[in-house]
Amino acid sequence: MIVPRVLVLYEYSPIGLPHGSAYIRLMQPLTHPASAGRFYVTPSPVYYGQEAEIVLVDRHWRPDCTPEMARRLAADVCQQGAKLVYQIDDDLLALPADTSAAQAKRDIVATFLREADGVIVSTTALRARYVSQNAQVRVVGNALDERLVVRGASQSGTDGERMVLGYMGTLTHDDDLRLLLPALSEVAASVSVPLELQIIGGVADAQTLVQLNQLPFPVTRLTPPSPEYPQFLPWFTGNVRWDIALAPLCDTPFNRAKSDIKFLDYAALGAPGIYSDLPVYADSVRHGETGLLTANDTASWVAALRSLIEQPDLRRELAANARSYLHNQRILAVRATDWADALEAIWGG
Repeated sequence: MIVPRVLVLYEYSPIGLPHGSAYIRLMQPLTHPASAGRFYVTPSPVYYGQEAEIVLVDRHWRPDCTPEMARRLAADVCQQGAKLVYQIDDDLLALPADTSAAQAKRDIVATFLREADGVIVSTTALRARYVSQNAQVRVVGNALDERLVVRGASQSGTDGERMVLGYMGTLTHDDDLRLLLPALSEVAASVSVPLELQIIGGVADAQTLVQLNQLPFPVTRLTPPSPEYPQFLPWFTGNVRWDIALAPLCDTPFNRAKSDIKFLDYAALGAPGIYSDLPVYADSVRHGETGLLTANDTASWVAALRSLIEQPDLRRELAANARSYLHNQRILAVRATDWADALEAIWGG
């Protein structure tokens, strides 16, 4: 039996670091022991004609990628007799193309979608979005590598003298955080326990920081010792202590196709979470069981925050149930073979 060689062309930053999504979506699952023996996997930032049966290209691939480079890669892979598989975990075609650079990025995505022998996406919403551009679109949901999760007795809970709220995300969530500001101010005025908000990433706009610092309680930005995902997740799950984790998400076409990765991260942390009630979380956040879902208005967020602030037993129950769901259904020990199955189906199709 032939064991296919998989060349992984991961997306990376201008300084050469693989993006977090490349680790989560490609390198961690494809090299996990659960998939051992099904592929020979070689990650690479560049393509120079390496021999492979499958070339798996990630999102925009290179920071200097152009539409012409994407077309040339597709042609070269075809000439080598390999299958080109495209991985995309965000609706990148939903982002505005208001500059020439933004339009070029859209063209890269469109080229890979059109030229690939198969496409792997992270959500059913993305499949519905892209199946008209490629008939072979397969959904492989996100899962966390349990080898990177540091498990304590309970990650939530502080010194009892304050309630620590937390938010973690990439530097693209200013609008989501601003959505929370009125509710946070109102809650602070209506509860007796002192509050603190801790943020990891999340903010790119200086004006958002100004608004956050106007809240009537301390706002602290935490900085991980390393931005690389294999170092970040152990640090996050082993060092951060939040009583309540927050996941506001504005209702936009781009956000509606996102995955529930933030729920998985918060479940690994052991913190009970409050999530915007959008399709993103429909399958994993069971309201009142694995988290709280709330409408994106101030009154609903205030009610959800007060509910968890005032009910420590509910906080513990939600955190325990979320962690149980994660470790039973959404870790690579039980999900890594989904990737192997999808690649084999495209390779043999």
